Amino acid sequence: MPQPTLTVQERRLAAFCRVFAVLYFAGTLWLALLPISGIDVLAAGSMAAAGTACLVTAARPRERRHAVLPVAAALLTACALAAAHLIGGARSPALAAVLAIGVPLLALTLAMHRAAAPGVHSEPAREGPPLEEEPPKIQLKVSKS
Repeated sequence: MPQPTLTVQERRLAAFCRVFAVLYFAGTLWLALLPISGIDVLAAGSMAAAGTACLVTAARPRERRHAVLPVAAALLTACALAAAHLIGGARSPALAAVLAIGVPLLALTLAMHRAAAPGVHSEPAREGPPLEEEPPKIQLKVSKS
């Protein structure tokens, strides 16, 4: 059975995710080429995970749009930590760059995710297997013969 055509918003999310997957993987490569430090290794892993999440979403944006949410979580974490360090007195152009790039990218990522399915909300997680309806009770009669 052929898949229904994607909406404009779903196609836009898929294109956004393809472009940013390339950028995240390019960032991974760039971080991999830097002098090795624990931070660069973790950052490269985070960039690779974000790129993968974008590719998963781009492949089937209607069914997998939620796969881009870990990208938003990573951006939110990076921005929050950068802001905390800047507020704490650190003077770092790298932290300022994380905020300058991360905040608009986070907003754009969340806007693209939300626009891909307006009015659609995730269902709450189930706590266990679906409950089966109790079969109707059958009353047996005993007859005297």
